Amino acid sequence: MLRQVGVPLLTSALFAGSFIAGKYTTLELGPLMTTLLRYAIALVFLSLLVAIRKPSLRLAKPDMLPMALLGVFGVVGYHAFFFLSLRYTAIANSAIINAFSPVVTGTLAAIAIHERLLVKNYVGCGVALIGVLILLTQGNLQNLLELQFNPGDLLMLAAVLSWAIYALIIKQLSARYSGLTISYYAALSGLLLLMGLTLFEGYDQLQTLSIASVWAVLYMGIGASGTGYLLYNLSVGAIGPTKTATSIYSMVPVFVAILAFLFFRQPITGIMLGSVGLIIVGVRLT
Repeated sequence: MLRQVGVPLLTSALFAGSFIAGKYTTLELGPLMTTLLRYAIALVFLSLLVAIRKPSLRLAKPDMLPMALLGVFGVVGYHAFFFLSLRYTAIANSAIINAFSPVVTGTLAAIAIHERLLVKNYVGCGVALIGVLILLTQGNLQNLLELQFNPGDLLMLAAVLSWAIYALIIKQLSARYSGLTISYYAALSGLLLLMGLTLFEGYDQLQTLSIASVWAVLYMGIGASGTGYLLYNLSVGAIGPTKTATSIYSMVPVFVAILAFLFFRQPITGIMLGSVGLIIVGVRLT
């Protein structure tokens, strides 16, 4: 029981730190370059773990495409949208929308892999959705009719959808492969794809990289992507995608709001607190 609580809580803290680190790097690097550097470090870290733990890396042919799709959705898709969103919205906003991930994951799980949802689960989806809409409209629901949204918030919603697909693929693969094997191939496939995509952003941006951004990238590579993803994948294999997402993402906005205030003095507003409250209630019901 202690392990089931401690692992998601530690993962939440590691993921929360990536929001702060990402804010530093997006001031100097494009989203694809940031993700490339993050996963280059993560792959080195995971390769060391593979050398020590020696898990089986042999893949069945039918699983090669799903392993590659982990890189598409969980590495490139999620992080490109995530880092881009940090350019246009507050750090806490991104984290609060990210907390909506369990609802999206649970809904897709019910459709794709037939996880059962009860009436209270659907109620939870509705409550969490209201929380997200309040944040998106800054408390003015009239904006829904006028379609006035912060582009950064919408980009974060796209990141959430990418992550939900990633979690469902992991659930299918975790019955046959260890969490370390899945994490390794997700990082590898994502990195290979990023090496080509980053050419469009250009590598000259690395020439002016500050020390703060270097440390931020190291943290994201080792702390969030290396350790955090490994813990997340292990948790999905143990308790499933919906429970894992619920446990982890309900706490991320709390950690992020505190860190954003400490590092950037970003205020914690009433709308943020109300949105977090509704989303956490909704996530718990879901």
